[in-house]
Amino acid sequence: MDQHRRSSLLKLAAMTLAAMTSLPTLALAQQKEVRWGQWKGTEVGEKFMGELKAAFEKDHPDIKLTPVDSPFTGFHDRAIVLHQAKKLPDVLLVQVDWVAEFADLGMIEPLDTRIAKEPKEFFANIPVTFHAKWKGKQYYLPIESGAVALFWNTDLFKAAGLSGPPKTWDEFAEYSRKLTIPDKRQFAVTGTLQAEPPTNMTYDIYPLLLQGGATLMDPATNKAVFNSPEGVAAIEWYIERVNKDKVSVPGVLSNGEKEKRANFATGNVAMMFEGPWGVAIQKQLNPNLNYDIAPLPKGKSTGTMVRGSLNTISSQAQDKDAAWTFMRWLSGPKGIEMWAKGTGGFPARIDVSNQDWFKERKLFQAFVTQMAQPNAQSPFLSMPNAVQMNKVMSTEIQNAVQGKKTAKQALDDAAAEWNKVLAAAK
Repeated sequence: MDQHRRSSLLKLAAMTLAAMTSLPTLALAQQKEVRWGQWKGTEVGEKFMGELKAAFEKDHPDIKLTPVDSPFTGFHDRAIVLHQAKKLPDVLLVQVDWVAEFADLGMIEPLDTRIAKEPKEFFANIPVTFHAKWKGKQYYLPIESGAVALFWNTDLFKAAGLSGPPKTWDEFAEYSRKLTIPDKRQFAVTGTLQAEPPTNMTYDIYPLLLQGGATLMDPATNKAVFNSPEGVAAIEWYIERVNKDKVSVPGVLSNGEKEKRANFATGNVAMMFEGPWGVAIQKQLNPNLNYDIAPLPKGKSTGTMVRGSLNTISSQAQDKDAAWTFMRWLSGPKGIEMWAKGTGGFPARIDVSNQDWFKERKLFQAFVTQMAQPNAQSPFLSMPNAVQMNKVMSTEIQNAVQGKKTAKQALDDAAAEWNKVLAAAK
């Protein structure tokens, strides 16, 4: 073999080897990235988030999923700052309270065209609560949902001679008095009226208004109407339980979600208004606590608040098609089942919550019942600035409980402020 031919063959071999070794690099270079801004990482753990990432990337090897975790406290405000700095992630997890506000700020994209291209059963299996549009457009897909129900301590009920949870307001008042023993630092319930976060209204107040026969907002007039005689009577009933019967843990105005859950976990609080997310929290706080879950007590009607964690495509997404691919996967049957099994969350799909494995989770069945009852609502999705509106309600309910205003004055003032926000958003 002459030297020239040998040199050519060596060059060809070197080029072939270089091409082969560069294939993975080229594949990585062609891989799209979806950055997912959310607060769930610390809640569900790095191990599960790693498993979720691996499962998605196995189904979609052309997309790299990068979870970007931030604490829930302050997440809302940080997202707005990132938007202003043009640094929003591709997919942004939001609460129901933020959808309308973020849409009006131009932070998130409508999804209607993309949803229309999916098979009918994809969106039909998402609970109807999460079909609510803002200004005629759908901006989100849920990854978990759930409504507020009643957690009750079976040991304390048994000790008080009570065989089951209260089913009506009258029973709740009667049972609460029996379950409250101040000398033992035992109370019926923890009032959750802490001003921050304003979503505390989800637990004690909004469901109570619906149970009393009140309506929060009139869709025909786009005005707040919770200051009706029914709404006033509901708040007066609440104040009587707190101030007259004193059935709540002291410090009602400073007790929030964290305090409520910690109090219930001690075993000295008989009842708690909580969502399905509370099951995993109680398991962590006190795995030996004996409790069960029932639908909320009924007043003139039933009523509860439906909440959820929702994915959105940010207006600054680098590749909106790739972002949608991830959103659609996580809110599809496979993603929702994996999320519910791995996190203990309530499935945000009917075809998943109907599966046998979920029906075997007995503590969750009260939420299934609760969400199927009349007045299982998520009004936040129709509130143009729910964070601000919830703050207004928090302040006025605190005023009423402290006796600074009558229940009617407080609700009238809250309704007036709500109507200013609603009018400005038209």
